[in-house]
Amino acid sequence: MAQADSSSINSYIAEMSNHTSDAQAWLLAYIQQPHTYTQFAIIVGILALALLIGRLAQKKIAEPIEGDRSNIRTIRKIAPRLAALIAPAISVILLIAAARLALRFMETADILETATRLATIWLMWTAIRSLVNSPLIRTIGMWILVPAAFLHAFNELGQVIEALEAASFDVGKVEISAYTIVKGIVFFSVLFWMGKFLSQSGGEYIRRKDGLTVSTQELLVKLFDIALYIILFIVSLDLIGIDLTALTVFSGALGVGLGFGLQKIASNFISGIILLSEKSVTLGNLVEMDNGTFGYMRKLGARASVIETFDGKEVMVPNEDFITSRVANLTHTANTGRVDVPVGVSYGADLAEAHDCILAAATEYDGASKDDDLQPQCFLRSFGDSSVNFLLTFWIDDVHSGRWRAQSDVMFAVWNNLKDAGIEIPFPQRDLHIKDAKIDFGDKARAPKSEDEDEDEDEDENPAADDTPAGEENDKAA
Repeated sequence: MAQADSSSINSYIAEMSNHTSDAQAWLLAYIQQPHTYTQFAIIVGILALALLIGRLAQKKIAEPIEGDRSNIRTIRKIAPRLAALIAPAISVILLIAAARLALRFMETADILETATRLATIWLMWTAIRSLVNSPLIRTIGMWILVPAAFLHAFNELGQVIEALEAASFDVGKVEISAYTIVKGIVFFSVLFWMGKFLSQSGGEYIRRKDGLTVSTQELLVKLFDIALYIILFIVSLDLIGIDLTALTVFSGALGVGLGFGLQKIASNFISGIILLSEKSVTLGNLVEMDNGTFGYMRKLGARASVIETFDGKEVMVPNEDFITSRVANLTHTANTGRVDVPVGVSYGADLAEAHDCILAAATEYDGASKDDDLQPQCFLRSFGDSSVNFLLTFWIDDVHSGRWRAQSDVMFAVWNNLKDAGIEIPFPQRDLHIKDAKIDFGDKARAPKSEDEDEDEDEDENPAADDTPAGEENDKAA
């Protein structure tokens, strides 16, 4: 057994020595060729020229840009990234040209072709670093795409792919290998990164269409996103190599999931599409929910919408709540809004004069609507316990400017008008009658008394001592 192990080790050592000898012979053959040094000199010259041109180009781009100020920010943002690609791009172009010329005038151009492959990898690496902003895509490019390109350049990628395909397992009728997983990561990441860019570009294009209403624009944007990501998902599966007929089980499981666990999500999604199609609520509307949430619509999302309240909070409201509960839209068809001011006056006041004073406060207010159909009105509503109650109503042209400020200003005017007219705004008063109450206040602590009070008290206790003569006292004593 020991002899067999030693013989295998000796054979392995002999094989390694043979490979080393072959490598040394190959290296000596290349070194002894005169064209080898020529190719290295051409490579060094091309790299020096490319780096010099790239450095000059970056320096030129870094100088202040004259012209249209609106384009300077965009140019300065993109130009330095593109300038970083100049040196490797020039290297690739010149090396390709040098390799073709070397094949015509020299016996071989292997070194130049190898340098061309490495320059291409350099260009790919620089492009990923300069142009890709997504950390995920940049990581995938650095650790998957660049090594794959390096292996492909030296014809070693096929062996690596075979090794990855050998590590596989079955999920039902679908065979999934390590190579499939790697392809899935790459294709899904790249395609959905492109999908995000296309979604933003398409959304901006749709929103620039002035002929469409805001709700129609948001509906088209949502439908565009749904169609785009569905197409990208199907294309990704096709590129990975997964048979789409194998998704029948997955689609059935997805349907069951929608029926149970994802019911609320599906309901909110469909409710969002209904809101956009009916146009009952659009961006910028002033709405009040049934639960008391009051504010402006800022976003109509796929699952939930955002309402910005007057205290700066952004409340996420599920789209289903807009369909299944009451929603007051104050600016659905018009921006006008009514403000109510209840006022009570005393029973001793002149009601006609009080009516005129209250109505004048809204009529003279500059923020009240001047429309003939929306004039201020004052009504006698009820005879209360402590006051005669009026209701003043007036309209404002734009509720976005605020109703509380208008109500406050008019209430100040009502107060001043009634005060000038001598009309009292009463407050509730109550009379308390106590019948058959037995109240025990407890023992009260005696307050300290002065000497005079003590003497008076002694006199009160013995009144006969002062009035009886001394002789009578003696007779009684005898």
